[in-house]
Amino acid sequence: MSIKSFVSKVFKRDDSQKDYVKVELEDLKMEMVRITDKEIPHEVTVVIPRVEIREKYDGDGNLTEREVILNSITMVHAPRHPLAGPPAPPPEIPERTDVNFRRR
Repeated sequence: MSIKSFVSKVFKRDDSQKDYVKVELEDLKMEMVRITDKEIPHEVTVVIPRVEIREKYDGDGNLTEREVILNSITMVHAPRHPLAGPPAPPPEIPERTDVNFRRR
C-alpha cells in the first residue's frame, strides 16, 4: 500500500450531507436520519401544530386523569427541484367593455 492511498483512506473526504432529527413528546418518539449527496439541495421540516397535556389531581395531590393530545405531527425530508425556467409573465387582462351597461 502506498503512502498516498493510506493517507487518502485516513483522511477520507466525505461528500455527504447528514441530517438528524429527533422528536420526543410523551410516549411518541420520532427519529429521522438521512445521508444525501451535497450536490442535491434539500430541506428538513418538522411541524408540530398542536400538543396538549392535561392533568387532573385529587385533593391529596394524586394524579387522577391524564390526557395527551398530539395533532398532525409531520416530519419531511424533501429535495429541492431546480426551477423549470423563468417565471411566466402575468396574464394580459383585456380592457373592460361594458356592452350591457347603458347610462340614463
